[in-house]
Amino acid sequence: MPRSQQQLVFNQMGLMNQMRYFSTYKTKQDDIKKWNIVRDDFVEVIAGKYKKSQGKVISVNRKTNTVIVQGVNLKYKRITDDEYVQRKKTVQQEGPIHLSNVSLIDPETGKPTRITYGFLEDGSKVRVAKKSGALIPKPDRSNLTYINRTKGREAGPFDTKPEDVIEKTYKGEDFLRVKAEFDEYIRMKEEKEGLMVFKNKIFAQSSASL
Repeated sequence: MPRSQQQLVFNQMGLMNQMRYFSTYKTKQDDIKKWNIVRDDFVEVIAGKYKKSQGKVISVNRKTNTVIVQGVNLKYKRITDDEYVQRKKTVQQEGPIHLSNVSLIDPETGKPTRITYGFLEDGSKVRVAKKSGALIPKPDRSNLTYINRTKGREAGPFDTKPEDVIEKTYKGEDFLRVKAEFDEYIRMKEEKEGLMVFKNKIFAQSSASL
């Protein structure tokens, strides 16, 4: 095979390797900084296979810019059987949908709408539907506070008791004792250094004897 044809074959092989490499490369999605949709919001799918489907947002994933809507994008999945009837069982679970494919529902019209933000008289920030001007309040999140999540919970064997938390156990440092220990450490160090024989002393003694 002539040298020109060999070079052409090598170039084609290199091009195929490059194409194969770039075909498997996936670009990283930019994080969406402003999220208008939170968990427990009612949304409608505005694009894709499940267009015009409405449901409640079960969870959000800010790393992948996706949400999971109740009853939308159902997929079959094999999971472990909790009832121990069989080893595996097939169930339907909701799959993630990109945030750009869902939109909030206008409470007056029941249709998807874009939103803007406004302020009430008390200064609180609220979501406002652009089409009708209706307020879209955020879901109640009081049940997620630490007080409500721990209300009525009994203390376990590894929990710290309240009386132990407020007990004062630190009485301060005894600086006189610390100074005495430091002086004792310096005295012992000086004694050890006095017993050590350094090379310069040995060299001086050997040169003086000569």
